[in-house]
Amino acid sequence: MFVWVPLPIMKDEVTDSNTAADLKLPSDDLFSILADGQRRTVLFHLRQHRAATLDELIDVLIEIGPEESSTIERDSVQTSLLHSHLPKLEDYGLVTYDPNERIVESIALRGAIVEWLDLAVRQQLRYESTVDSDDRDDQTEIRVLLVDDEPGLPETIAAYIERENDDITITTATNPLEAVTTLEDGSFDCIVSDYQMPAVSGLDFLKAVREKDTTTPFILFTAKGSERIASEAIATGVTEYVQKAPGTAQFDELSERIRKTTARS
Repeated sequence: MFVWVPLPIMKDEVTDSNTAADLKLPSDDLFSILADGQRRTVLFHLRQHRAATLDELIDVLIEIGPEESSTIERDSVQTSLLHSHLPKLEDYGLVTYDPNERIVESIALRGAIVEWLDLAVRQQLRYESTVDSDDRDDQTEIRVLLVDDEPGLPETIAAYIERENDDITITTATNPLEAVTTLEDGSFDCIVSDYQMPAVSGLDFLKAVREKDTTTPFILFTAKGSERIASEAIATGVTEYVQKAPGTAQFDELSERIRKTTARS
């Protein structure tokens, strides 16, 4: 099993003149890069080893994959690397690929990209730890993923709803990247997301979810209420739209909407 061990950020690391040591990418570009699990894995591996052969990266992706590998699967992984992931990472100046030597090398894994990588890893480890220690029957629970960037609010909402509803369990994320990582590692009966978040809005997150999953209920829970936001959310595939309000009544309403959308009572 491939195990990723976080490395310290070396402020005095020496780079050559072609290295984008001060590479600054917009947050939406970072989200686009790291939203894909295979790209994250490639960057994790390169951060540890700086360079790797194409075959090494294929082996790593197969090893952490959900299914047993075969010749066809190996060819598929190689195709996705050569025609999708590596070109995208090269376009953003994060890696170089030598097709003659079949070697991939990292050239700009510093700053924000490293922070986001660390964030994704921490979230994945927290989620796996929770799953390993949770012996409850998932069939009796409504599993909810809650995404909100306001400090302390996700934990407050989760604590209240879980205290008032024995059959609802909530996993929290503080930004869409954490949420995407969590969704890749487990299944949920419902997703609840804030609208106004830095870098990636709740609607952008909804669009990303709907590209891969058109059925899981998605509730937009936000203080920003307008006909424009509501209509755009409906057009994008939102299931429910709940407006934030003072007091705990808003959490009770959210709980009711969660039950309604998951068709449980």
